[in-house]
Amino acid sequence: MKRRPLPLMADASHDTQSPLPSRIKRNTACTSCRDAKVRCNPSSNPDQPCQRCAKLHSTCVVDKTHKRISRRSKLDELVQEIQSIKESVGSAASNLPLSNAVITPSRDPEQLGIASPSGVSSRSRQHTTAGGAIEPPVALNTPVTTALHDATSEPSLPRTLGSYPFSGEDIDYYYQKFFECYHPYMPVVRHRDPNKCYDSCPLLFWTIIYVGSRRYAKSTSLVAFLSEEIRRQVFVALGDIPLSLPTINAIILICCWIFPGSRFHNDPSALLSSVTTNAALLLGVHTGRGNHPEYSHGVFQNNFTNEEATYTWAGLNIVSQRVSSFMGLPPVTSLFNQTIQNTIDGRMPFHVPSSFRVLLECQKFCNHVNKIVLANLEESSGVSTHIVQVLEDEWNIVQGMICSERADDLDRFNALLVRLEIQIFYMMPAPGYSSESLKQHILRAYHTASSALRNAQELDQKIGFLAHITHPQMRSLLTASCVIFKLLRSSYMQFLDRKSIEAIASDTVSICERMSVMEGDLPMRLNTLLKTFLELYHSSTLATSWQNEEPTATNFPRRLGAGVTFDCFIRWKSDGAIKRGLHQPHQQTPNHPNNGAGEETDTLLSSSVPDTLAIDWSFMDDFEWTWTPPGLVPPVNLWHGMAR
Repeated sequence: MKRRPLPLMADASHDTQSPLPSRIKRNTACTSCRDAKVRCNPSSNPDQPCQRCAKLHSTCVVDKTHKRISRRSKLDELVQEIQSIKESVGSAASNLPLSNAVITPSRDPEQLGIASPSGVSSRSRQHTTAGGAIEPPVALNTPVTTALHDATSEPSLPRTLGSYPFSGEDIDYYYQKFFECYHPYMPVVRHRDPNKCYDSCPLLFWTIIYVGSRRYAKSTSLVAFLSEEIRRQVFVALGDIPLSLPTINAIILICCWIFPGSRFHNDPSALLSSVTTNAALLLGVHTGRGNHPEYSHGVFQNNFTNEEATYTWAGLNIVSQRVSSFMGLPPVTSLFNQTIQNTIDGRMPFHVPSSFRVLLECQKFCNHVNKIVLANLEESSGVSTHIVQVLEDEWNIVQGMICSERADDLDRFNALLVRLEIQIFYMMPAPGYSSESLKQHILRAYHTASSALRNAQELDQKIGFLAHITHPQMRSLLTASCVIFKLLRSSYMQFLDRKSIEAIASDTVSICERMSVMEGDLPMRLNTLLKTFLELYHSSTLATSWQNEEPTATNFPRRLGAGVTFDCFIRWKSDGAIKRGLHQPHQQTPNHPNNGAGEETDTLLSSSVPDTLAIDWSFMDDFEWTWTPPGLVPPVNLWHGMAR
């Protein structure tokens, strides 16, 4: 085949005067190529589409107003935005009365319309309402919530609960503490006005007072009094069918900040969340619509808005799944429907903070994990390592999408708790497992648990997290503590740095003390139990008997991830002096007669349990703890009548 002859080269002057470029140079790519993040090669004819759009037969649009923004320019723009907001807040907040101020801390970068640079904490931003009004800042940095209604409420009226009076100033004070420190973690309450709240649902009104007073009570007896009164009102309200939406919100808040007198086994969260879920279904809350025509009939007359329905259903999904996880119960099948998916994807006509959507995504995946593991346990007495690995890989993908540069420390902490909830099933292996593979997986679970505890301490230093922690998050930290202590009493200690794990174990004691609200509550009893274990660990020879143990939890496979916590407590009961002859009578050794009286007392490892240890045995009453070692005080009822 003949080649076509090349054209004669023009002279230099002609070439300079009339160039024939093959394409047009421009600084702005078309929208299609920019969205696809590929190079845009314009056509030689300005009226023709670029080469890629012509090949794909797509519309080629060039946005000449678009400017490339570097990370540095984003940072500068953000700093200027924050400075202008601070100046505006300084002048606007001074003109607002305290009773009318809406405490709504924000950390959602979407409100600024730009991504969050990694070098600037998103918690330093202020929140603006839809009307452009800037809300006053708060002293405590907590998660974000959206603008609340009733921002211009009147001063609160004085109220009385039983014989306990509350002035209007006290009510405003506790309401402010609630919306500042607690509400952002579970923003289901959409109205700020205490007077309207009391008129619509006294139970929700007093529940907000109770939660706001947990750390900020003006009287030492207030929290215990409110706990007992609200507990009575809750169970009265459960018999009043149908439950109103404010009543459901009150129960959600109670499940998040449970009564201090609740015990490990008689935790009312499981009962309250299950009843409330069915009540919400009867109201049609799961549709995300208010006044739904198919659910508004007879006594079921719904007068709530779509926003209220969506927030309540989302909060109920989070609480129900967390209760299912820490109690080791089968997951509720009606949760995480299309309404939740639309909320996660941001397809709602109202604003939902990104932190709330991240928390929803985390609990949706936990629901998915529990369903798969439960199905696996129906066919085996343990969980297949392969299934756990697949679930962990799936979560790595999901976490990569939700924990982007816009996520903050609290989002990453919640994601870390999901990873721990998955890895906890490595400690419940199916028969025929490989010891070497088990060791690698459990050591990874240990590092995840350690990270969760350290992150909780760091969050506490930054935002006072442990002081306002929700009950489900506290139970997750309890699980992490059990992982640490199971490793401490196992043969895997030879693969770990002893000083490091002992330091983490000591930190768990401090964390429990920090989470405690009042004497005798669940964190404080756990604090005493862990402290006792550490003293036994350092003062006895029991550690040598643990060198051949694998840190598995096979006694409670049907309790899902909570089986590790249950197994840990049962093993603590059998350690040392607790192993008293209740199950092994041959270990009891009679002493010589005491002072010639002819009486004999049973003693077991008396040197292992110093009589000076003030062990709080009441924490283990739920585990049939019926024996008190010699020299130790009998169990004390820490409930003080609140269980009745």
